[in-house]
Amino acid sequence: MPFTPNPAAWTSPIRVWGGVMLVVLAAEYLVMLTLPWVLPADHSRWLEAAIDAGMLTTLVSPVLWLSIVRPLRGMLRIRTRFLADLFAAGEAERRRIAHDLHDGVGQSLSLLVSGLRSARDGTAPADVARRCLDLQGLAESALRDVKRLALGLRPSLLDDLGLAPALERVVADIRDHHPIALTLDVDRLADVRLPDRVETAVFRIVQEALANVLRHSGAAGAAVRVWSEDGAVKVSVVDDGRGIEPRVLRSPPAGHLGLAGMRERATLLGGSLSIDSTPGRGTRVTVVIPAEGRSP
Repeated sequence: MPFTPNPAAWTSPIRVWGGVMLVVLAAEYLVMLTLPWVLPADHSRWLEAAIDAGMLTTLVSPVLWLSIVRPLRGMLRIRTRFLADLFAAGEAERRRIAHDLHDGVGQSLSLLVSGLRSARDGTAPADVARRCLDLQGLAESALRDVKRLALGLRPSLLDDLGLAPALERVVADIRDHHPIALTLDVDRLADVRLPDRVETAVFRIVQEALANVLRHSGAAGAAVRVWSEDGAVKVSVVDDGRGIEPRVLRSPPAGHLGLAGMRERATLLGGSLSIDSTPGRGTRVTVVIPAEGRSP
């Protein structure tokens, strides 16, 4: 079932304003044609103006409501829910990082400090090699945890080498830890650097799309393709999972930040996001973002 949410398209100011102006013109034309039939011959200009204004307001009010007020209310409701979910997700992420730092890196460093203190206080020479190996293992474990946390916050590869190597790292990590056949095609991005805001948006969108595949789809396989074409960066993430229910696409439940977040990232850069999904037949997420990352 195709679903292409692109608020920038149906709330284009020029398009909406032009449509409203045409309706106002047609309504006023109709009113002026009708007035001679409904007014007495000796009517006053005041009565004519009052009836003209009343009839025009009656005709135009539903148009203004449907074309401007209702879409704005919907956008404000979606944006408010998105921001509330964003703040909640931020707090949850902070709690997770604090927990990982305390129980992962913190514990490893505590054991490392304790081991170094024992070695300083006089370990028997026969135990030095074993002690050093144990302490090395603790240090390596803490380093792995720090790298994992740093990758989740902001991968250095994205800043140092660009989008393609950063996505390759994400895909490699998923292959190492999840039983899913995952492919990545970024060949057409090799040696291409994009504006930082575009690379960040594309990276986070792919990261979130893959997280949704792993958490919700039950897919056995997925394919990611990112390429540059016609002045835009295009993203395709396809999986063979259980698909997404149409009601979830139309109105994601509270707390489901992923779809709204991907849509927001694309829209803020003047791009679009579409989701083509049929329950039981997988999902395709397609994103198009201008390469220069212009505002909508």
